[in-house]
Amino acid sequence: MNAKWFKGVDPKNKDKRTAEVLNYRNAFDALRELLENDYEETTPDYKNPSWSHEQADTNGANRKLKQIIALINIKE
Repeated sequence: MNAKWFKGVDPKNKDKRTAEVLNYRNAFDALRELLENDYEETTPDYKNPSWSHEQADTNGANRKLKQIIALINIKE
């Protein structure tokens, strides 16, 4: 489980937080499937003068999706 789930949590409440997160595992799995379908694939259109900006936007969106998916990928 990603350590970010425990940021700011009192160490004596770690077991409680673990149980809370594990209770949402099925919802997180469903959300992960939905998010994986949102990845964007683009082919640079070099004729478009803004192609690099569009590519950067796509790369940033995909990077954030990967971070969220990693966070909700719960393994005991």
